[in-house]
Formats: sequence, C-alpha cells, structure tokens
Amino acid sequence: MKANIFYTGIAAVALVMGSCSSNATEASGADSVAQADSTMTTYFVDAASSNIVWFGTHAVGTGDHNGTINIKEGNLVIDNGNIEAGSFVIDMATIKCTDSLPAEYLTKLHGHLAAEDFFNTAKFPTAKFEITQCEAKADGENTHFISGNLTLRDSTKNISFPAKVTVADGVTATAKVVINRLDWGINYDKDNMTLAEAAQKKLKNGVVSKDITLNISLTAKK
Repeated sequence: MKANIFYTGIAAVALVMGSCSSNATEASGADSVAQADSTMTTYFVDAASSNIVWFGTHAVGTGDHNGTINIKEGNLVIDNGNIEAGSFVIDMATIKCTDSLPAEYLTKLHGHLAAEDFFNTAKFPTAKFEITQCEAKADGENTHFISGNLTLRDSTKNISFPAKVTVADGVTATAKVVINRLDWGINYDKDNMTLAEAAQKKLKNGVVSKDITLNISLTAKK
C-alpha cells in the first residue's frame, strides 16, 4: 500500500512538472538540405574558434547548469554575401559543464550527460546541423533567418531561428536557439524498465526542464 502511494505521488509530481510550457522553437520533420553549386564560395569552419554554449535548468527552480560543446568541422557556402548552404558537426563527446561546482559533482554530471539515457555519446558521438534554407531578414542585431535539420542521437528534426551573419574576409555566424529535448527522444527512457524505474523516469522528465538553450558561434575561413 505504501509503495502504491509512493509511486502515485511521484507520478503526480511528474504530471504537474511535465505540464510546464516550453519556450522551444518548433521542431518539424526533416527537410531537403540546401545544395551549393560551383559558382559559390565555400568557407570552412574553424573548430578552434567555434563552439556551442548550452544552458539548462530544473523546472522546479532547484538550480541550473551551463557548459560548452566543441564544433568538430563544417562549412558555410556563400553567394553574393548570403549563406546558401552549409553544415557543421558537433562533437558530443566534448560536452561539459562549466559551473563552479566541486570536481566530484562535475564528474557525475558529465557522466550523466554522456549516459545512455541522455545524449548517449558512446553510441552517438556526433550531432549535425544541415542548412535547408537561409534568408536575409533583419531583426534587431540579427541579419538572417536560418532553417536546418538538427540530428541528435538517431533523430532528425527541422528547426528555424534568427542569426547574425557577417561576411568579410571570412564568415562569422552567431545564433541562439531553444530546443525541446523530448522532440529528439531525450527522455530518460530505456527498455524493460521496472515499476520503480518507470516512476523515476516520469519524475526526471517532469522536474528537469525540457528546454535546452544553445548559443551557437561559428567562424569560417576560405
């Protein structure tokens, strides 16, 4: 009887927390990738000066985390000062938290991020973003509106977001996008769960925010 009350309580908490709204950009089915032609100029992403800064929080306000992920490689194809195509590969094995936390806690957190029930970096060591469309569209500091296919783990979704793009001797592009991890199946799930594990999954998915903010910074050179 006590066990039933315990699991019912966990499920109730998860239901309340899981109902929190998401501020993430809409994720839809994968779209056709934009293609370049021989008349366009290709710039290659400089991995050393490019990265992603991520931010995540707990839905109940018990804390937040931020960190970085390295860019492995990529390219941006330019025609008449506009991005016409391009992609970049994200090195998920480099994801880390940069919080000011004790080393022991950071080690556990890094292990959690890489684990099978989250990004599963052993099986999926890279992620990828492929541009499907880019249009010049001024909006405050942003100069363009970019759409593309984001592949995380074994799931690909199309997302759109504003970006600031500068084309001179090289190309710089910065953007902020919020994604809902559940859209890519990052939901603490696994096969053959026990009743306790299933209850814990519901609790985790409810208490940990669905939204992950990605601040993307790319520098590309010829």
